[in-house]
Amino acid sequence: MAQPQLRIGNALPLAHQQQVLRQILNVQRLQTQFETQTSGGAYAPHVRAELEAELFGYDLELDPRLRPVYGYLTTVGYEPAEVEQYGRFALRLRPHMLSRTTLSITDTLDRAVVPAAYTNLPVTALIPNVSGYVRCFLGRMVTATTMQELEFRYVEAQYHGGVGLADIDCLLTKQLQDVPPDVCDRCRAAGIDVREFGT
Repeated sequence: MAQPQLRIGNALPLAHQQQVLRQILNVQRLQTQFETQTSGGAYAPHVRAELEAELFGYDLELDPRLRPVYGYLTTVGYEPAEVEQYGRFALRLRPHMLSRTTLSITDTLDRAVVPAAYTNLPVTALIPNVSGYVRCFLGRMVTATTMQELEFRYVEAQYHGGVGLADIDCLLTKQLQDVPPDVCDRCRAAGIDVREFGT
């Protein structure tokens, strides 16, 4: 089964990425890139707002807190190389988040070269309205247990309706020692497991 995840902290020094973890715990939710005015990838708020208006029907002036949080789908034990640049830590979300997830086969900011048919695909609509190759691929993506079953290695996910601490299953890291003890304690108190990638 596909797992919804997202990376945090981008390529900044470890101490900064640890502070991002603390900020999430302090506000008890993930903030959108419109709130933080930062992005692990390209930060283009006007382009992003126009895409969200086109794809999701969101108002260009929508409250930044109501915009989607961006991540990706993966399978157990696999991290796409494409997400390494977005941060040392990942948050794996709980399966119920799939009901509030839309997908894009590749990054939505690359839509200049990606047909619209490959974007704004709701997981829950797998989907009588989507047919052919896209439906076949996404059906495999959602039910896959290994990445060897898939043709694409990166699928962007947009999480709608906010991502709070109750939506987070675990914090993943390459080395447990990178997660400060205070962050570990606060995560576990919130019901968020802390573990290494691949476990």
